[in-house]
Parts: sequence; C-alpha cells; structure tokens
Amino acid sequence: MAQINHKAVRTLSKLVEAGFDSEKAVLNMTMDDILSLPGITVAEIGMINEIQKAVKAGKFITFLGGGMYGKEEI
Repeated sequence: MAQINHKAVRTLSKLVEAGFDSEKAVLNMTMDDILSLPGITVAEIGMINEIQKAVKAGKFITFLGGGMYGKEEI
C-alpha cells in the first residue's frame, strides 16, 4: 500500500491557504508568487515544482500517494 506524501500535503495546504486552490492556479504560479508565500522554505519551493510537474502530467493523486510519475514507471 502506498504511503501519503505528507510533505506534499503540507505544501499543498500552504498553497490553498494563499489562494492557489486549483490546478490552473498552481500551474500559473510565477517564481514571484512562490517567493511571496509567507514562511516558504527552499524545500517547499522544490515541492511546489514537483507538484506542478505532477499536475501537468495528470498524475497528482499518484504523486500524493507516493508513486512515481513522468519518465518513471508508476
């Protein structure tokens, strides 16, 4: 059974709280948007990048479930 990616869930929670509450909003985030998030860490910036890639690939639920996406097999 897959494990939930809790770091991704926490980062997603920050995004929703900041008003980025749809796939489109997350995909359209600029670096300025990301850097303006309160208390954002370098690790969370990397996680936002991973979230954006998973959304683009249509594999966000797989990503949250700890699975692979993109070039890797699920």
